[in-house]
Amino acid sequence: MLQENQIVLNIDEYLNQKYPNRIKEGDRDKYFTSAQEEFNNIKRGVALRLNPSALIIKMEGKDRLDFLHRVSSNSVKDLKPMDKRNTLFLNEKGRFIDRTTLITLGNETIIIGSADKQKHLYSWISKYIIMEDIQLSDITEKYLVIEIFGAQSDSFLTMLFGKDIKIDDPDFVRRFDVDGFTFHFFMNQENNGVKIYNIIIEREKSIELIEHLFTTKSVFDLSFTGEDAYDKFRIENGIPAYPNEINDSTNPHEVGLINEVNFKKGCYIGQEVIARLDTYDKVQKKMVRSIIDGSFPADILPVPIIDQSGNNVGEVTTISSMNSSNEMYGLAIIKKKNLEENNKNLFSSNGKKLNLKVIELNNNR
Repeated sequence: MLQENQIVLNIDEYLNQKYPNRIKEGDRDKYFTSAQEEFNNIKRGVALRLNPSALIIKMEGKDRLDFLHRVSSNSVKDLKPMDKRNTLFLNEKGRFIDRTTLITLGNETIIIGSADKQKHLYSWISKYIIMEDIQLSDITEKYLVIEIFGAQSDSFLTMLFGKDIKIDDPDFVRRFDVDGFTFHFFMNQENNGVKIYNIIIEREKSIELIEHLFTTKSVFDLSFTGEDAYDKFRIENGIPAYPNEINDSTNPHEVGLINEVNFKKGCYIGQEVIARLDTYDKVQKKMVRSIIDGSFPADILPVPIIDQSGNNVGEVTTISSMNSSNEMYGLAIIKKKNLEENNKNLFSSNGKKLNLKVIELNNNR
């Protein structure tokens, strides 16, 4: 724990003190020690990640669950206190507004989505609240989302919380009181069966919690992970993220999130398009892993992909900065007809043509 005479103004200053080699670009931590070291730790230990793009909204009022049930993709009107469910907000064309996690805490519902400067999700929800008994507030500045994942994360959390607590249940939220601070805990299961555990805690208490985790880590290899290592982890496991793969140009079918749509619940915004794509097998694109021979700057994403005839067939959406000298690894969204066996030699266009090899994803959850 922090010493009584140690003054740390905020989490950012604390991390600067703890990791003098930390490199940050805007709100994005590229790495704390080195990207390769952090990626290796994901493979063998326990990774901590401060989610730099989490938007946290509090919704109160008696109509909140009925409203969320009407406007989002999953069935949520039956949520009870300490329940958790992922749901998608889509526009009229069935394309993404955002992917979110809903958790219920007493008489309020917390929506965890993706932050941008325009607070797009918050504005979108506000637009549809008309006569309902709903009060909406942005509490992002008050709370912090800390993610825990990696090869040893299950064992580490069992050691931390005890064997009798089912940490891997994706439908429930748990509250913990540890050494004078309180936090809420839930798990999201991503593609490839990857489990990402989430802690929501007040920002002013976050440093004490982080110190507690490091103090009690025992034999576990626990370290912070920056976005460079996290991007490679996402690419390896086919995990879509906002705004790279989750944006107003894509739909849940294309990026492997159709399991967060309930086809039995009835109407929601975008429902007709999503149902029609499913019923008539009209999904035209698919997210895949890609290996590119050569290199181009990662800050120009998305990059168009053209076939040998010069036709635009998709785009590269995420590129890892952790590449070999001759290859780049990434995620791409490509037309399904171009993923057939005889059409896999694609090219990426950025003033020059580069061979792109496709590795399809199973999207197993």
